Amino acid sequence: MSNPGLRTNRRRFLQATAGALTVPWATKVAAATAKTTPRRLLFNWDGSMIHCFGRSALENSTSAMSREEFTSLIFTPLAENNVDAIMFSFGNGNVAEYQSDVLQWPGEADRFEFPAAQNWHGGIEADPADQYQNPKSLADGGHNPPQVVVEECHRRGIDAFVSLRMNDCHDGQHPKGTLPNPELAIFKRQNPDWLVEDLDWWSALDYRNPRVRALKLRVIEEFFDRWDFDGIELDWLRHTLYFPRGTEQENAHYLTDFMRQVRQSLQERAQRRGRAIEVAVRIPERVAWCQEGGFDVPTWISEDLIDLAILGQSLTELPTLTEFHNLMGDRKIPLYPCLTPFGNGYRVSPDEVVRGSAANLQRDGADGIYTFNWFFHGDWRHNLLRDIANPDELSVQNKIYTLTHKTPALFLGPGGPGNDYIRYNTQNRAASLPLRVTPKNSPQTVSIPVGPEFGSSSTRPARAELWLALDFMGESDHLELVLNQQPLTSMPGKQRLRLETVGQQIQVPPGSGLLGMSLSNPVDVRFEAVRVEVPVEMISPGSNTLSITLNERTPGLKHELRVNRVELATWFN
Repeated sequence: MSNPGLRTNRRRFLQATAGALTVPWATKVAAATAKTTPRRLLFNWDGSMIHCFGRSALENSTSAMSREEFTSLIFTPLAENNVDAIMFSFGNGNVAEYQSDVLQWPGEADRFEFPAAQNWHGGIEADPADQYQNPKSLADGGHNPPQVVVEECHRRGIDAFVSLRMNDCHDGQHPKGTLPNPELAIFKRQNPDWLVEDLDWWSALDYRNPRVRALKLRVIEEFFDRWDFDGIELDWLRHTLYFPRGTEQENAHYLTDFMRQVRQSLQERAQRRGRAIEVAVRIPERVAWCQEGGFDVPTWISEDLIDLAILGQSLTELPTLTEFHNLMGDRKIPLYPCLTPFGNGYRVSPDEVVRGSAANLQRDGADGIYTFNWFFHGDWRHNLLRDIANPDELSVQNKIYTLTHKTPALFLGPGGPGNDYIRYNTQNRAASLPLRVTPKNSPQTVSIPVGPEFGSSSTRPARAELWLALDFMGESDHLELVLNQQPLTSMPGKQRLRLETVGQQIQVPPGSGLLGMSLSNPVDVRFEAVRVEVPVEMISPGSNTLSITLNERTPGLKHELRVNRVELATWFN
């Protein structure tokens, strides 16, 4: 049990509206001695198994979660020999899914009354009270979740990082004033001046406020004062809402000053314990977007404020990696693009799709891969993690290369938030699809990125197919497809393209699944598409230009032809 005096001090701190904590900072901070060898695979756990969703994976889903169950949910899905570091998120950074002397428990501000709706969090069926009951039962039994994560990671030879969401706004996914709200912290309720005005996500913290920065610093310091973490991931992408609209660049110095405070504070703690504390940041995948959002990454790098950088989310390629390399000078900061196992038309991505994105990211110069929102439980994707952690093994595996789809707004509805939280993201700013094609605007072109295995005849796959999913295709439409200036289909013979079923059904082994989400078994991820055989000699590593021309359109159709998916499937056998 926690000390009552500490709880009182914590409450006073959270309720304070004046007298912010201050930490001296220097204009130049020396970097900690971080690992010199880049890690192959960083695995982010967003805490789903403890937040609400873990019970769905447990045989006994009515009793308190045990340490053994918690540990199994964390490590069973991992191919442990291939995961070099775990980044673990213990809640949204505003309430603590662990016993904390700084933050309150989920639901504590509502005197532990929880919403009756079982789909409170993101529409996912789960008991909202579990995000309090699960970690509380562990802590009461002497197994505070941060301590468990550190001990179990180190026992397996895995580095343990805490992942802290710097401005998570899941507490604002419901209209303002909706109570009880277990994720809405007391300091947000009592200090409306701490929040950014005029944002769709109404609960975002305003980092111009020194009290906000002081609170976040105390949250960070507690993790290293009480537990032996190897480092911290400052997740600036959850969510990108730190200042009023249009003022991000002029206010960037607040975030840079905060980064200096964090670095100095953790350096002092590293010196006391005699071992480095690494600082990772998750930031937008383009330097221009970083600067637009108030993340002055050139200064963060030049002042040695970070040890590794995690870029973006749900990436299929990242040719802009060179932008970050150009900022480094003589210092080498490992770069880890973010890979997720869903999206771009897939509720669950087949192994081949994840392999394709990983191959592209490694070809683009990634030092390793960072996985995010990997909600799986059980061991059914061990081989996939092994593949993406090892480029040599990945190079000879079948793959499907996909293009980025524009992400729709989430949690929309009466009073609900919109797209603010994905302002600096390829899926929102630079997606290739969907694409309108008409006889007047033809040809339309897209770039299909593929991995390095197409660089020579000895490493090429045996065959390849192009899959195009089309909406509103007419019976007499005539399409012409050209790849790298070589025709795949043409008009002679009046050859008409037809839709076929492509893709696969994913078999989920017994004892495996998605945390908090029910899956049919098999998971059917097939879709209707135009399927065209592609000679492998036509494909080059890197960017491949596909030109789509609609020469004739079926008369009388109300809608324009729309390309929804473009995928290149490759097989070695």
